[in-house]
Amino acid sequence: MKTVEEFDPATYSLEENEFFLKHLGESPLAVMQHPLPTGVNPAAVQSGLGRIYELAQLEEHQGVKWVGLEKIAASMTCYLTERAKWKDMAKRGAPALPSMHAWDGKGRPHRSGIGSDSGKVSTYFAENGERKRFAVPLVDIIPEAFSAPWVKKEEPIPDACVEDAEKGTMQCPIDGYSTSWNVDSRQAYNLARARMARHCKTSKDVRVQEFGVKVFG
Repeated sequence: MKTVEEFDPATYSLEENEFFLKHLGESPLAVMQHPLPTGVNPAAVQSGLGRIYELAQLEEHQGVKWVGLEKIAASMTCYLTERAKWKDMAKRGAPALPSMHAWDGKGRPHRSGIGSDSGKVSTYFAENGERKRFAVPLVDIIPEAFSAPWVKKEEPIPDACVEDAEKGTMQCPIDGYSTSWNVDSRQAYNLARARMARHCKTSKDVRVQEFGVKVFG
C-alpha cells in the first residue's frame, strides 16, 4: 500500500509554523544563511521548507502537480488559529489540547476517549463539531477512476416488480423472469412474491440479487 506524503503543521512548533509562513517556497539553504529565530530548529527547516521548496521547483521546471503553496499556507494558518483559540479557551477552564479528548453529549471532555487524537495533536473541530485533520497531502496520488467510453452507464436498481393486477402477472424488471397468480386470491399473490424473491436470491446475476434485497429484504 502506497503511503500518502503529507505536510502536517502539528509536527512543528508554533514558532516554526510562523517562520515557514514567512519563507514558504524559499530554499532552506538560503533561509539558513541568517540566524534562525528562537524555537525554530534547523532540522525542521530542512524537512519542512525543504520538501515544499523541492515540489515548488519541480512544478515550475517540470510541471509536476502537487497541492501547492496556498493550501500549505492555509493548513499552517488554520493550525496557528486553532492553537490560539485553544489557548484562550484554556484560560476559561477548557483542556489545553481539546482534540486529545472525546466529548460527550453534555460537552464534557474525556482524555484519550474514543475518537480523540492519540499521541499528538492531529485534528481540530469544525463549527459543526466534526473533526478535521490539520495535515494535507502534498501530492494527490489517487488516480481518477477509468471509465471506458464503450460501457453504458448502469441504470439504478428498480424499486418494484412489474405487475399486472388484471392479468395476475409479476415480472422481474432486471432479467424478465415472470410468474403469475390467481387474481382472486391474496394468498396466491403472496406465493407469487415468494417465488420472485426466491428467484432473485438464487440468481447468478448480481443486479437481480441486489433488486431482491432492495424489494424483498
